[in-house]
Amino acid sequence: MSVPVNNNHPEYHKKTILQVLPSLVSGGVERGTIELARKLKELNYGSLVVSAGGPLLEQLKELDIPHIKLDVDSKNPLRIKANAKNLEQIIKDYNVDLVHARSRAPAWSCYMATRSTNAKFITTFHGIYNISGMFKKYYNSIMTKGEVVIAVSNFVKQHILQNYDIDEDKIRIIYRGVDPNYFTQANISDELLLKFKNKYRVPKSIPVILLPARMTEWKGHINLIEALNKIKHLDFYCLMVGDLSKHPAFAKKVMDRITELKLQTKIQIFGNELDMLGLYGIADLVLSTSIEPEAFGRTIIEGQSMEKLVIATNIGGAAETIIDGVSGYHVKPNNIDDLADKIQHCLAILGSNQAKELTAYARQSVLDNFSLKSMLNKTLSIYDEVYTW
Repeated sequence: MSVPVNNNHPEYHKKTILQVLPSLVSGGVERGTIELARKLKELNYGSLVVSAGGPLLEQLKELDIPHIKLDVDSKNPLRIKANAKNLEQIIKDYNVDLVHARSRAPAWSCYMATRSTNAKFITTFHGIYNISGMFKKYYNSIMTKGEVVIAVSNFVKQHILQNYDIDEDKIRIIYRGVDPNYFTQANISDELLLKFKNKYRVPKSIPVILLPARMTEWKGHINLIEALNKIKHLDFYCLMVGDLSKHPAFAKKVMDRITELKLQTKIQIFGNELDMLGLYGIADLVLSTSIEPEAFGRTIIEGQSMEKLVIATNIGGAAETIIDGVSGYHVKPNNIDDLADKIQHCLAILGSNQAKELTAYARQSVLDNFSLKSMLNKTLSIYDEVYTW
């Protein structure tokens, strides 16, 4: 399971952080974990990750950051208890100082493991969890047991305070961050553009609309299809790109609706894409059409950093990342007419001074408020606060 490391002697011991998350398939949680692991290594911390694995594991391997595979994505109580014993041994083997849990099932295992060791325990509320019923609320409440609880937006903080018994002083807001030195137009070469245009079969001289979201009902795919059907007389090519594996029945529903409306040449569905830079590079508009509140919405700030026009529903964390009409556009959730109108407006202003001013402001907003550097520094500050090294 794990290989003991000779770092127990005080003279040689590195500050060691263990991050635990369900898997490394795709998404903001996964990318944030990898980014933090990279920063920890750069600062000569001990850094390791536990998950059930996935495609993004290759990035950890390239960074030479230890990863230990456990079924921490399982909600089975027996598996959670077994994982706790395994994590307890990992903490001892690697002389872990602090455990950072990023999801509920792993958090239960981490909590039990840290209570049997000297390691500190913190959590990050990356999402808004269903709280129907007492058992569900109790299961969710593990995320409030960290010595510090990180909320990824003020929206999430208010949700925690309204639904759980927690001291407000324990909660810290740390917005998700992107690296503006990576997510920048300057990194888009002609070769990369051609590669991605060919990969996604992009027609020549047609504006590209991008919905980067896993295929699940609350992400609003159906609403986007209905909105695009209202403006199908316009030139556009829409890419729906994200994990298709978890909800195949809904993926089929989306495909069937595209076929029913005869929009196959205008809307295309693709699976998960690891190289988001290239994907944003070929996009003109980036959308977030969620019909339920996003805890934060990382694709919104990635699109802004790439100086793309961004449209997002005005609920949840998205209300904190866009200034309507200044750094992007808000639409009302479940309002197909509003969504169609905003897309039509953005298509009309592409290349104009208005669009350039808006996208320049959006990138500056990311630099000022949502940078990776800020996210990492604030997280490291919490580590230092919780653990007196």
